[in-house]
Amino acid sequence: MLLYLLQVRLYIKENNMIDYATILDQHLKILKNLQYDSGLFAASSKSVSTGYDKSWLRDNFYECLAFHVLGDNATVEKTYDALLRILLKHEAKIDHAIHHKPIFRHEYIHARFHPETFEEFWEEWGNKQNDSIGAILYQIGELEVKKPGSLLEGESQIRIVNKLIKYLASIEYWHDQDSGMWEENEEVHASSVGAVLAGLISVKRIKSLEVPDYLIERGKEALNELLPRESQGKFVDLAQLSLIYPYNVVDDEMRTRILEHLEYHLLRERGVIRYKKRLLLQQKPRRL
Repeated sequence: MLLYLLQVRLYIKENNMIDYATILDQHLKILKNLQYDSGLFAASSKSVSTGYDKSWLRDNFYECLAFHVLGDNATVEKTYDALLRILLKHEAKIDHAIHHKPIFRHEYIHARFHPETFEEFWEEWGNKQNDSIGAILYQIGELEVKKPGSLLEGESQIRIVNKLIKYLASIEYWHDQDSGMWEENEEVHASSVGAVLAGLISVKRIKSLEVPDYLIERGKEALNELLPRESQGKFVDLAQLSLIYPYNVVDDEMRTRILEHLEYHLLRERGVIRYKKRLLLQQKPRRL
């Protein structure tokens, strides 16, 4: 095998081909350098002064997705253990949201946490991000089905995940306006509804978790009503790619329509923009 890999690398070098293995190694090195001892990943370099040394729930999902695909379950489990500890630390807040439907943004589970103390950051940052909760549930389901007990080791972990499900029921996620993947205007986003739907479908396979059928049915109905639009204000949005991968919550026909719309409206010479007439511009510092 080693001889074969060396031959492949030599062939790539001699023919001026892209060495994907080297590029992959470089990207993994960058990602690993973002991980704190707690298991959480920073959004950017730990030494930046822009605020992106913080930890986002959604970022941790996508960073772990790379390690999961490569079979590095130890890294993924360490991160998800930290995410569950965050939720347990703020269990009282989740309990309040379950029994009293959130009205104000601060009553929602926040998007950003201190990567070492697990405290919330209280300043306004589009903290209503329902897709991040769906993302966490989705990966928990994927990991637990393949390796039972890898994350839900005891009663406390099972309890807090069941409370996440009740939390999503309380906020009525299928028509709850959130700031979505780009942390901007509050609307009902197809990408957020789809993320939560995928998360609920994923954890419903776990016997110790209770997912009422109506939560999934309401999500499906809402998603079908929204698509192919991302929201009332956006016809097409790059965030819709998540409905195809990793969530796989659209059929073949809708998958084709989404891809055609993205290519036609958002593809540019050197990449793809998030959406047309993006207004964010200089409102927030860029991640470096």
